[in-house]
Amino acid sequence: MSEMQSEPAADPRHVVTGRKGPAKTAGANIRDIAAAAGVSVATVSRVMRGNVKVSDATKAKVEQAVNALGYVPNAHARALTTPPNSVTLVLRSIRGGTYGDMVGELAHEVVRRGMACRLIATGGSAQVDAHAVLTDLLAQRPRVAIVMADDDPGAITDDELNGYADRFESMGTTLVALARPRCALSERIRVVDYENEPGMYKMTRYLLSMGHRDMLYVGKRAHSEIFAARYRGFLRALREAGIRHDEASDLVYDPVRYSDTARIVSRYRDGSPFTAVVGATDMLALDAINALRSLDVSVPQQISVAGFDDMPLSDELVVPLTTVHISFAEMGVAAVRLGLDGGGDIMMPSELVIRESAMPASDRR
Repeated sequence: MSEMQSEPAADPRHVVTGRKGPAKTAGANIRDIAAAAGVSVATVSRVMRGNVKVSDATKAKVEQAVNALGYVPNAHARALTTPPNSVTLVLRSIRGGTYGDMVGELAHEVVRRGMACRLIATGGSAQVDAHAVLTDLLAQRPRVAIVMADDDPGAITDDELNGYADRFESMGTTLVALARPRCALSERIRVVDYENEPGMYKMTRYLLSMGHRDMLYVGKRAHSEIFAARYRGFLRALREAGIRHDEASDLVYDPVRYSDTARIVSRYRDGSPFTAVVGATDMLALDAINALRSLDVSVPQQISVAGFDDMPLSDELVVPLTTVHISFAEMGVAAVRLGLDGGGDIMMPSELVIRESAMPASDRR
């Protein structure tokens, strides 16, 4: 029977769906909707996809049945039969103002293009089940999948991501690594990264130009390529200036907030001769300022402090922070554009931002 010749639709509240007892509307499927509306399953599918070839009367019958039975379309099933029209972002969690800006502008760009923006948060600091996350991502069948940097132990590795590159490509999904160095990533994965080593090199050169020769670096993190690159930039600037530096004196990153504060206090009290503290991030630099202020040490009159990231409000701290600016918001937009429009890897530039937390070196004693 054709759609135009169908019998009057039954009252959806009294449709028998083959189950014993009253209809369980929360478990309704597309066949239940078709039976309730008196149309074919194909017609219901066309209505769900917004097909303009369905008459208004038929659309109204289907929508009435959907509302009566409480039908919710299966997103994964729909993804298999409709063209990809979404961008999915995979990240551990939204932490810190800089990454918050990046995620916000990424979502804005996706919506501006008339697409759906989805989020998979792997959460916590434990081992990520890469297979489960990437399989779920495949099931969503997004047009673009953007995987953000994750420096926590147990993160999705380059090899794990590479292992799924073929499958994403066969599904028509473009993979983009965001704020993540290329390292061992497959050439089929596009990359949006930023200047970590050059940025810290610029900062260290600036401090050297103001006479600082003894600097305490806070935030060494060997297993993180991002942090390792920043430390390399610091050491390269010192090496080129002919400055001998004891790497053993620098502080290793500790995920426990404020633990570095106590260690900076200890270094100062032990008589370490540093005239400047260089934080691998703005948060570490802020901890350094708090540590020095707890000792009644004036920043920058006695000790200069510099950071990296130019986090929001870093210009409004008790001592406005000299730092390295990265446009994280622009990176989010760039990742969407790279995934949708194509192109090669993108390296966002770094910019030195000079504020009040650093000044020419002086004898602190």
